[in-house]
Amino acid sequence: MRFLNLIIFFLECNAFKLNNLPPINSYKKVFNNNKIVKVYEPSNINKKNMDAIIFYTGANSLIPGDIYSNFIGSLNRYNFSVSVATNDDSITKELLYDIRNEYKNIIAVSHSSGYVSALNTINSQKNIKKAIFLDPVDNSNLLDLNPLKFMNNNNNKFNYIENIMILNAEKSYKWSLFPKFEMPFIPGFALDTKMIEKNNPDLVLEKKDADDYGHSDILDILWSDLMHGTLSKGHDDRSSNNLAEYHNWLAEEIYVFVNKNVVNSKELSSDIIDLSTPIDYEEVRPNYFSVDSETYLN
Repeated sequence: MRFLNLIIFFLECNAFKLNNLPPINSYKKVFNNNKIVKVYEPSNINKKNMDAIIFYTGANSLIPGDIYSNFIGSLNRYNFSVSVATNDDSITKELLYDIRNEYKNIIAVSHSSGYVSALNTINSQKNIKKAIFLDPVDNSNLLDLNPLKFMNNNNNKFNYIENIMILNAEKSYKWSLFPKFEMPFIPGFALDTKMIEKNNPDLVLEKKDADDYGHSDILDILWSDLMHGTLSKGHDDRSSNNLAEYHNWLAEEIYVFVNKNVVNSKELSSDIIDLSTPIDYEEVRPNYFSVDSETYLN
């Protein structure tokens, strides 16, 4: 058994090397009611030099962060610490209180209806000024039987956030009639950005789209392929390299948004991103680390 575990360990180390990942320290924070928050971060960087991402997963933060592991790894490559929020708002607030002075900045990132969980938390956090929403879904009034309230988006008000970026996987919003009829995955609950801007006149909002990717392509390939074949059409190229390129593009856009003072504003002007001709951010990318004996696999 020990020999088998050793083989698995070396295979995992080689996988880290092939993906050019930095040494990652993963650990758990346990709170009073036994709720666990998982944290993934580069291990060779002082926390004061790292930006911390609080990541709100889909299904109102009920989906485990484990199925986003490749995307989280891409964020780690850009020197982000990533804490996966639970669906318990009080626990996330405890976490934010604990780390309030540990990192350079704290940024909220959400996927899908994790947007609702993020909004509930960050509106009480004066030190969170930036947020990134990936395919944001607002289902906050889903179970409300009052149709007038269902159409009311006045709850999309930000108390302290100053800058928002929205990254959309466009296949989640497109109808298709040929060669076969396909419905978009999230049109009914897609976040109304015009209402956001109306309710937050001082907010700076940026929006970018990935034309050929779908709502679930952010997930690890097993789950992404499952959704592609059933509920949520994704990119036609289902290769792991192609999905890794998408995860890296998302991480890179997040990195540039957080550090956009070092990027030429003209490079951020396009609303539609063509992944076949990616923007060259080599000068502003962080240094990647090679994997060595200090790699942590927990």
